[in-house]
Amino acid sequence: MTDIDQNYGELIRIDPVHEAVPEVLPRIPLGTPAADGGMDESSLRNLLFDFPSALPVSAIDASYADPVPVCRELSTPAGFVDALYVNRLGRLILAEFKLWRNPQARREVIGQILDYAKEFASWSYEDLQREVSRALGRKGNVLYELVRAQNPGVQEADFVDNVSRHLARGEFLLLIIGDGIREGVENIVEFVQRHSGLHFTLALVEAALYRDRSGRIVVHPRCLARTEVVKRFVVEGGVLQPGPGDLAEPESDEALSDYQRENLRFWTAVLHDYTFSDVTVDVPEVTHESVISVKVRHSGFGDWGLSFVGYLYRQQRTIGCYLTYRKGIPQAERVFAQVRAVLHELPRELGDDLMHWADNAGRPRIGFQRETQLPFPPVGAEGVANEAFDEAVAWMRDRLDRLVSTLHPRLQRLLGDE
Repeated sequence: MTDIDQNYGELIRIDPVHEAVPEVLPRIPLGTPAADGGMDESSLRNLLFDFPSALPVSAIDASYADPVPVCRELSTPAGFVDALYVNRLGRLILAEFKLWRNPQARREVIGQILDYAKEFASWSYEDLQREVSRALGRKGNVLYELVRAQNPGVQEADFVDNVSRHLARGEFLLLIIGDGIREGVENIVEFVQRHSGLHFTLALVEAALYRDRSGRIVVHPRCLARTEVVKRFVVEGGVLQPGPGDLAEPESDEALSDYQRENLRFWTAVLHDYTFSDVTVDVPEVTHESVISVKVRHSGFGDWGLSFVGYLYRQQRTIGCYLTYRKGIPQAERVFAQVRAVLHELPRELGDDLMHWADNAGRPRIGFQRETQLPFPPVGAEGVANEAFDEAVAWMRDRLDRLVSTLHPRLQRLLGDE
């Protein structure tokens, strides 16, 4: 393959400490046998399946961040999906890995992934679980088990409800990953928007891979184009009308589960007329999910290298908020380690109930947590039960502001020193 990449500068490894000669890393040609130093479609798929954090998902849509690889070659009536991912919020990512030949081939693969998405939109959670189990040769709620292995706080009922709702609404992230996606990407996006009947986001990702002298691979996929969310429409009586699921935001949808309603009730109360003392930090939107997230500016990975998280964990009957970092982002890891190194000083600013702990997967947290009555009593319940809800809301409002507004300026100083 010639003329691999004329729109980007060369990737150069520089070692200013040892004053070594800069190393220009050669681009790995895709579609070329491994014996010739290249990589084929299946090898590219396996690489980005095993290392999903290399995909620029957060830059495309942060709600799909932290994808967990589920399976390869998932069977649908329309064919086999190259790779399926899901995150802790139950958001599904369908990926196709194709090396481009001509504009017609591009349209064919777009039509192919749209067919997969249409099949998914007709499935229930049970349908999806059945096919995942077949693909992996495992029994049980495999989809949830894979997510919970990396996110122990995820509640099964919440997760199943979220996946079911996204399936019913046709809400997916569709990734087409290849090489040399250059000419006419805007036309491809227009093509998708004209020919789709689903509610999804589609992105074209160029897989830029490099190899150093030692044979190590540097992975740098780049998002070249993406659609806005395409909504479903139907024609009734000659008039274009919003399709099912587009008449209301999910938060007001009567199909919300009891858990989602409880989440919505809690976060609505917490975030009503809410501002951080550090006014440079944006207040997160109210959600029916069990967590809210606040990104840390300049922390890498679309400002999600470091983040503050508020949560309700029903299984442990706890609520809390904490600072965490995304693994694989060196700058974020170093800054988090610097904060943890002065943890003994922080209670003077944050309070004696400040905690440092690790989840079941070993991911460290700095923040607050407390036991509380979960599920919360229904609206209208009397006595101590309602007081428990009000106390939990007041506690979260206070601790979340205390954590974010105290640590965010410190994080900005540390990031500025990097």
